[in-house]
Amino acid sequence: MTAYDSNRAEYGITNGHIQIVMEGGRQLPAYWAHPNSGRLFPAVALIHDWWGITPAVRRIAHRFAQVGYYVIVPDLFDGQVASTPERAIELVKALGDTGYPRVDAALSVLETHNNTNHDVAVVGIGMGGSLAYEAAIIRKDMEAAVVYYGFPQRYFGRLKELRVPLLAIYGEQEQYVTVTDINRTRRELDSNPHKLEHEVLMLPNVGHDFFADSADEAGRVQSQAALNTTFSFLEKYLKGPSFTGPLKRI
Repeated sequence: MTAYDSNRAEYGITNGHIQIVMEGGRQLPAYWAHPNSGRLFPAVALIHDWWGITPAVRRIAHRFAQVGYYVIVPDLFDGQVASTPERAIELVKALGDTGYPRVDAALSVLETHNNTNHDVAVVGIGMGGSLAYEAAIIRKDMEAAVVYYGFPQRYFGRLKELRVPLLAIYGEQEQYVTVTDINRTRRELDSNPHKLEHEVLMLPNVGHDFFADSADEAGRVQSQAALNTTFSFLEKYLKGPSFTGPLKRI
């Protein structure tokens, strides 16, 4: 990922693997990245696509951490990664209805973590984007939600119930969410009774999965545009850290 926004500070980061304790004591593996600083940072639960926690997902987590977010990526597939659509479908079927409780556990950890300032957003990719829609409908204690090419269809009729501002980003050549679906999503979001400011954006020259390792040059350019748009959106709703000392500009 290139073409970073030069107006943002960059932090050195720490990353690795952790375990989240879910209700009932079950251990949920997760990937973890955060600024290497003693400050308190806003938090992001990054929810992976149906491929699992791939190198692309880890790079996105690192990018969020570099600009000042404490990031947890709950591993919905318990360490498994798909290399074919057929295997990805198998993993999604095996996950069943247990995906959202895992997302919810990650969000709950971030809400109370002693290295966050307790401002939390959910950011989801593909399958994870669908779960981000669900979190935005159910949870009252988040500050914002971001969806990258998630599937809104399963939530039609409920999108007006969103409790937090939402940014949804799709490629103009999206194969799985039609223009009709996008327009209905916009209408439902616009009808929310809470007067929240939602945004649904379309990126030119790309389709589904513009964050993939196999993305072409257009995909790489637009994926960075999506991240910069996301950072601007989150900065409106999440309190940033207290900046002290010299900062490296990128």
